[in-house]
Amino acid sequence: MSASFEIIALEILTGSFQMILNVLKVIVPLMIVIEILTVYQVMKILAAKLAGVSRLLGMTPLSILPLLVTTIMGVSYGAGTLLEMNRVNPIPKRDLVLMAIFFFICHAIIESTAIWVAAGADLIMISAGRLFFAFLFTVIASRLPFIKAIGNDVDC
Repeated sequence: MSASFEIIALEILTGSFQMILNVLKVIVPLMIVIEILTVYQVMKILAAKLAGVSRLLGMTPLSILPLLVTTIMGVSYGAGTLLEMNRVNPIPKRDLVLMAIFFFICHAIIESTAIWVAAGADLIMISAGRLFFAFLFTVIASRLPFIKAIGNDVDC
């Protein structure tokens, strides 16, 4: 049984529109929360408390919140957070590169770990392993000469 072109095109359009709405349901409230956190300076307090982690990773404290959001929520929502934060307080290029390295290894820790656990993997091993290797490779990368050469200038 084959579907007509119109049915396929309609399904593509409605599916795409539904996906955009679902993403907006998360990103818009997230941007509002980020704005509230910025106004009440919660971001600065959080960045100060996690300064040791950001220093270990070779990043400025500004990078901690997008790093946390991406680790927990995933790259799509983390990217939305990163874009909004970068608009308000530009993030240095070096931090963006280091965040990309961390994101590559460890993103959507809840969602993707749940998928692996459903397939029979160990929850603790998957989560701890991803976090460990993300930290390890980001720390190593932050100390590489060509990453250090990027500097902390902002060009966004």
